[in-house]
Amino acid sequence: RNDDDDNNNNNNNKNNNTDHKSLKQLQLDKVQQMMKCFQMIQTYSVNTNHPYFFNQLFGAVDPVALAAEVIALSVNTSAYTWETAPVFTLIEREVLAHVHRLVFHRDAGGLLKDSNKSWGKTKDDVSHKNTGAGIEGWDGLMLPGGSLSNLTALHVARHYAKYGTHPKPITTNYLTSCTSACTPQQTASCQNNSTTTSSSSSWQGNDHEEEKKEQDELYPTHSNNHSSTIVIDPSLSSAPSSMANDNFETDLEVESESDLVAFVSSEAHYSFTKAVSVTGIGTENLIVIPTLPNGQMDVQQLDRLMMDLISEKHENYGSCASASRSRRRSRMRIPFFVAVTSGSTVRGSFDDIEAIVEVCRKHEERMNTDANFIKKTKTNKHKIWVHVDGAWGGSAIFSSRHDIRSLMNGVENVDSFTFNPHKLIGAPQQTTVFVTRHEGILKAANSSGAKYLFDSRKNGAEYDLGDASYTCGRRTDAIKLWALWKFHGPHGIGKSLEEKVDSLQYFVKRVKERRNFMLACDPWPFNVNFFYIPERIRQRLLDIGVDTTNNSNEHDDVLPEIPHDISEELAKVSVELKLRLHQSGEMLIPYQPLSNQKADCFRIVLAGYKPFDDSDVEKVLDLMERYGKDL
Repeated sequence: RNDDDDNNNNNNNKNNNTDHKSLKQLQLDKVQQMMKCFQMIQTYSVNTNHPYFFNQLFGAVDPVALAAEVIALSVNTSAYTWETAPVFTLIEREVLAHVHRLVFHRDAGGLLKDSNKSWGKTKDDVSHKNTGAGIEGWDGLMLPGGSLSNLTALHVARHYAKYGTHPKPITTNYLTSCTSACTPQQTASCQNNSTTTSSSSSWQGNDHEEEKKEQDELYPTHSNNHSSTIVIDPSLSSAPSSMANDNFETDLEVESESDLVAFVSSEAHYSFTKAVSVTGIGTENLIVIPTLPNGQMDVQQLDRLMMDLISEKHENYGSCASASRSRRRSRMRIPFFVAVTSGSTVRGSFDDIEAIVEVCRKHEERMNTDANFIKKTKTNKHKIWVHVDGAWGGSAIFSSRHDIRSLMNGVENVDSFTFNPHKLIGAPQQTTVFVTRHEGILKAANSSGAKYLFDSRKNGAEYDLGDASYTCGRRTDAIKLWALWKFHGPHGIGKSLEEKVDSLQYFVKRVKERRNFMLACDPWPFNVNFFYIPERIRQRLLDIGVDTTNNSNEHDDVLPEIPHDISEELAKVSVELKLRLHQSGEMLIPYQPLSNQKADCFRIVLAGYKPFDDSDVEKVLDLMERYGKDL
């Protein structure tokens, strides 16, 4: 019997070993299967690191920034509090300090002031009052993309127009009136519970109480479940306060309602249209300024439209009646925001920052000294917020070369600025910087004081960034720009931009010299728009006197007009050639609409970490000729 037991034990051990090996093999098989899946994803995805990927305003990733991204992912934290992300919080503050200095500390010639001073401040130097990088008089954050950065600019500009840098008053209980079903005791209880505070005061009291999320605390009702009326505090509404009550005291009451009006150019990014909708400003209060032939905002038109807006006789609108009583309201339209484009998506145009700031400050002074306007708006502290959307071209702040640096002349006088390092300088997506000269505005506009997260007793709470953002979780994006800055230095980043500009200037030269190509508009430093013109179309253009080389024009922006029928043919050529190049796997280049052309044209940009020299210029043009010769 003992021998049988020993044999059974041996067999069990063998089975256990076999099962263990099988389980281990199964796990290895799963790992291999997943590796094949990952490889397939990479194989069938667009290789944006390809040297001839020109399709978007991003491209190959700088290896140093990629390594930084891997570090950030491996730590797997959120940059809302110093407690959870101490290193990333200080990195973000330091990076923002450097960007602030590049943007706002320039002299009249665009050069940095105090170039010998060290940049940024240490942890011990950080002002506890700031939400950004801790330097007096400004604010900033890393944000998830240029569109959200433009939304942030509009959001804080609207807050500044209403409250300055003070926190917005908030109503902690919106229940202000009850139906006739209420007993007197219940009505008194409702009125006692209805309070209005500011976001700063909401931090007081029990600062460490856990967040309460019960719905009945926000919108309490009586225990007998009788109906009640919810009314938003009229002082916080964009509607006239008298709209909250139809019991008018006079037969005819005239009131003023102010609409805030924003201005953008016709070349501005489409995110502003979405931003005015999200913020409630409304697309009807977004005025689109036409552009000059070169794509710049027409500053004279901006000046005229602002003048007309401020001077207009505000028409009476609407009426409300309660029994025999009525009223009319006059509507004020007040300019409060202008978006400046520094590098438009297609053309690559840069608005004249200096001229736009000058116009805005002129009309600010006019509004604040016009007695009639002050009487109507009840304030003499109007502000027209100037925001520079440099998502594409804002990296020009790194260059010390005049032809590039001058594109940003006047940026030191704007109210806010954004740029995307993931576009021109090769950071991984998404990496976006937002800075403003107005200290504390981000927290004033966004703070909710969530006590379960932001607690002054916690370690390093004075450095927390999260309450200044309207997101909760925050990616540790700053490390990517920090790594680029640390490794290349600002001059190295600037040098890479200058090399891109030089390569594109050579591209323009060759487009003019090669018979099957033609510029579609006057090129800007970071964008070149052009046509590929097959021989049959080129001959038709020559027959009507159109020189496709552009060499006969003293100014390239004075381009000959292409007839409608030939434009239609050119558009078909652009679409078909793009498809052929895409399918070949040798190049991905976009065709784009352009305001001064009826046909879509090709656009080339050198986004990302993209070494590109004269031989690449020749190869790109050769490829287009090879795949388009029979079109």
